[in-house]
Amino acid sequence: MAADDPDVPVVLIAFNRPRVTQRVIDAWREVRPSRVFVVADGPRPGNAEDVDKCAAVRAIIDGIDWECTVEKRYAESNIGLEANVELGLDWVFDHVDRAIVFEDDCIPDPSFFRFCEELLDRYADDDRVWFVAGDKKLVPQEYFKGRSYAFSTWASVWGWATWGDRWKRHRAVFPRDHAGAAERAGATPRTADAVRTEPAPPAPGALTTEAGRRHFLKVSQTPDGDHYGWDHHLWVTIISQGGLCVTPSLYLVENDGFGPDATHTRANRQPRPAQQMPFPLVHPPEVALDRDVETELELVLLRIDGRLSRIAKQVVRPLWLRKVVRRVITQPLVWKVVRRLVAR
Repeated sequence: MAADDPDVPVVLIAFNRPRVTQRVIDAWREVRPSRVFVVADGPRPGNAEDVDKCAAVRAIIDGIDWECTVEKRYAESNIGLEANVELGLDWVFDHVDRAIVFEDDCIPDPSFFRFCEELLDRYADDDRVWFVAGDKKLVPQEYFKGRSYAFSTWASVWGWATWGDRWKRHRAVFPRDHAGAAERAGATPRTADAVRTEPAPPAPGALTTEAGRRHFLKVSQTPDGDHYGWDHHLWVTIISQGGLCVTPSLYLVENDGFGPDATHTRANRQPRPAQQMPFPLVHPPEVALDRDVETELELVLLRIDGRLSRIAKQVVRPLWLRKVVRRVITQPLVWKVVRRLVAR
């Protein structure tokens, strides 16, 4: 690894998609991380195609060709996405105090590693900051006011970095252990209930829209573990504790996981290429919530996963038609109208 490249451990969350897994490994090769953790789910029962694809993913890991330590946590049978991520990160953070985490469809620009390393160092002792994101979720460039990033209450996990103590703080209040995950596994594995040790309503001032407050309060009170993903539950913890996340001003990670073989992002749309972050970084003047960026992030999340969005997905089934609808909604003039409806 070059002297000016980051040397933070990296984590790959994988399953049965060799094409995108290969793209992740090819991107990592440019910076040659010295310590790699791989958390891979196993094939679903009775699914011969999974057997072949999971084996292909693991062969790609075995083919890593730079000098590094590779540590593996492979499930023999399928335990499901939620269990794979949460138990996998528990394992990772029993070994290291920080890491950059990628699911198998998140392809980073090389500058993302340096971005993470600098901010992991800068905010290591600031408990208000929970993680560093690699995607800005459509927030317009001008909202960042010339800075490299802004502080938000929630942020994307399409490539992200965090510290072990923050992850463990989350798991202390959201301790589902997925016991019996393999026994529950099937064609569509059911994950463990989303039960917290204590109520987790949004902290005062943590969110900027009433719709955002309703959304995250509902997430915090929904026990069905399959209704919202592990990322939503992490966000609930951060929001309830008044924490902050780093949202970059550029797209530093490309998500190449859209389509019918994805677990959540099944919409048919083209990936947005990752961009290069310029250095030195321009930091915000203080560690405080940027309300403009946060508002836009909440509206984007609600458009994707809010109440109206979930209703629309039940009505608009074909992926190609969802793509057309999304293209219309994201037009600037249309979005100005739609965002008012979403925020209610």
